[in-house]
Parts: sequence; structure tokens; C-alpha cells
Amino acid sequence: MKKCFALLLLVPLVLMPVLFSGCGPGAEEILKESMRASKEINTLHFKVESTIKLPAAPIEEGKVAKQNYVQKSEGDIDYRTGDMRIETELAPGVPVTMLQVGEKQYWEIAGNWYEAPQSVQLPPPVTQALSTSQYLQYFKELEKLSDTKIDGEDCYHVRGIPDMKALVKLPGVTDLLKDPEGNQVRTVDELEELKAEFNFYVQKKNDYFKSSMEVVEYRATDDLIKLGYAKPGDMVTGEATVVLSDYNKKLTIKAPENVSPLPLPAQ
Repeated sequence: MKKCFALLLLVPLVLMPVLFSGCGPGAEEILKESMRASKEINTLHFKVESTIKLPAAPIEEGKVAKQNYVQKSEGDIDYRTGDMRIETELAPGVPVTMLQVGEKQYWEIAGNWYEAPQSVQLPPPVTQALSTSQYLQYFKELEKLSDTKIDGEDCYHVRGIPDMKALVKLPGVTDLLKDPEGNQVRTVDELEELKAEFNFYVQKKNDYFKSSMEVVEYRATDDLIKLGYAKPGDMVTGEATVVLSDYNKKLTIKAPENVSPLPLPAQ
């Protein structure tokens, strides 16, 4: 069950190429200027909060199970090296600090550091994988809304509705067809029927991408139905908010000392 929710909570993160790829004054111009300005950013701090709202909550051991699952993540990333530090939950109630240093990933769990083998490493947020022309073609609606403030910064606000039939062809998005073990749990048709709305916020003073809020709806998978969290045809709602700050601040991420191999369950 934990693996099932881990996959669901990763949905917003797998869509991060869209979230980070773009964000002045017509909607398209704002997105293009944000993409241009993003090339100036070497490091930043990020906060991500994701919520999964399930259609139902079954009875488990005499108690009503949780119906909404929230995951909060916070960290720093260096785009030049790909190194990253992130604090999140490995599973509900299990906090973990992860370091990505080069191609190695380290997890701190209950005060101990472990080196995570490639087979279980969690992917870091993907950023700016698309050119401007590629990026814009994946939205069937782009609308500039009223300016606003986030963290005291004046920001442009752009609302976008993606064309899912085009979006599902992006590298990485088809990973949503599978669970963490590589088993297929969705079809391409199910991804194409996914409904999504994105709200992008861009700092007016420098065109840096500041924040995004998204809402996605997708059909409940068979495992959720079997566990009593949904009925056939029910839709699951996922919401995610990303807030960025501390652009281009000095960042040093080093591998920890006293590292042990990550214990894995017997196959």
C-alpha cells in the first residue's frame, strides 16, 4: 500500500518538466521570458506540497483509513552539477533526508546514513527538458490572469490547460503507466483522459519562475479499487504547490561520512 501511495505522490514530480519549463506580458511572452531567465539560475531552494484525495476510505482494523494523503518536500538543487538535498517522507510517517551527489544517492533514516542502490533511488526533480516551442505546443489554453504577490514578490499569473494527448508523448510521462516495480498499472488511454490545470507565477522583477499550483484528476487504478479506496470509474484528485526561492545562493552538497549499505528486503 505504501508503494502505491508513493507512486501517486510522485505524479506531480514526474510532471515537473512542465512545471519548471516556463513561466512578460501576454501569457506566451511571460512563459518565454521565464524560460530565457531560467538559464541564469544555477542554484535554488524549493518547497513542494502534494495532496492525493481518494474517492473513498475503507475500514482497516476497525478504523476508517485516511482518505487524503499529504507529502511535503523541501530542499536545494545545483543545476550545474545535478547535486541536490531534499527532506521528504519515504512513506507516510517515515521522514528521510536525501542527498544526490554525482550519480550516488544517500538517505538519512532515523539518524543513520545509507547509500541507496540504483534500483531504489528516487528521481530528483527534472527541470527544463523542453525548448520554448516544444513547451508551448503542449497547452491548448494559456491565459494571463491578474498579477499577485508570493512571498512579498510581485508576480505575473498564467493559467494553462495542457493537451493531454500531446503531453503523454513526453519522455518520462509514460513512466506513470508503471508502479515502482515496473508493472503496468495504467494504459495510455487512461493518461490521455487525465484532466489538469496549471497556474504559473513569475517574478516581475527578473522573470524568474516563482511558483506553480496544479490540479490533476485521473482514473483510480485497480490496486486502489481492490483496497476499497475507489470504485471502477472513480477519479483520484492530485494537487501540488511548488514555491522557489534563494536563487543563485552558494550551495555546497557533500556526501556524508559513515555511510552503510541500505538494507533491502529479501527477494
